[in-house]
Amino acid sequence: ASGETTSPLLANNFTTPVTYSDMLFGEWNVDKTTHFMTHTNQPIAIGILISYLLMIQFGPKIMESRKAFDLQRALAMWNMALFAYSALSLYLLIPEVVQTYNKGGVIRILCYKDEAYTHSLYAWLYWMYVMSKGPELIDTVFLVLRKRPVIFMHWYHHSVTFILPALLYTQYLPWVRLGVVFNLYVHTIMYFYYGLRAMGIKTPRWVSKGITLTQITQFASMFFFLGVLIHKYVTDGPDEMRGCMANFDIMALGIFVVSSYLYLFCDYFYKTYVKNEQPTRLKKIDNSETEREKEKAL
Repeated sequence: ASGETTSPLLANNFTTPVTYSDMLFGEWNVDKTTHFMTHTNQPIAIGILISYLLMIQFGPKIMESRKAFDLQRALAMWNMALFAYSALSLYLLIPEVVQTYNKGGVIRILCYKDEAYTHSLYAWLYWMYVMSKGPELIDTVFLVLRKRPVIFMHWYHHSVTFILPALLYTQYLPWVRLGVVFNLYVHTIMYFYYGLRAMGIKTPRWVSKGITLTQITQFASMFFFLGVLIHKYVTDGPDEMRGCMANFDIMALGIFVVSSYLYLFCDYFYKTYVKNEQPTRLKKIDNSETEREKEKAL
């Protein structure tokens, strides 16, 4: 019949499922990637998320009567592998962001995809970043097996950062490139630090404090840049922003998620590095005053 349309699946010749191997080693193709993310990866990602949440619920209970695993060597290797991946990806993706910025500044980065999803290297790296959020869930497995606490901030951040890109990747949003680059920068520092700690190398307390501040800065920066784009949309009007590919509905979700991260990490920073250090400062002040009183008595 004349009103019938050809199935997108048949139109793109994807008569068989696109596999992870096809994506990792095959030639880059946007249609192939869209089919893979929608038909192959999304159901698997949802299954992984359910399994992850079940592990968080029941894993610590299973480990209650068991001895904690000694996984220091494996943990060191794991963190250094994630450090190497983050550092290399950051190094390779920075040129794409710089090139896009040179074409039209920050608004160009936020509004226009350019080669982010079509260039064979850049597109593959952005896709690999989405895929890397699955293996990063292993961070929590290490915590459970070593009988370390799994706080809400940790599993919430891992869960959302894993599932949202998996579900929304095919929207091909331009502004997420900033989040990717920011996150890779933070992870380069963070996983190197975790690797050193796992190898038994001690670092001053200000190092971990600085890493948490860097994470907070990441979320605050993303919040700021998305705010800049919304401000431009409001001031210039939808007609002027018609060419912008940002998808403001999904951006609203992004702002909510970034805001939740920002709140949780600020709360963690306050409780860990501000509130807990106040008694120590007061003790030091009391000790110094006692010493002064002793000097006066002499």
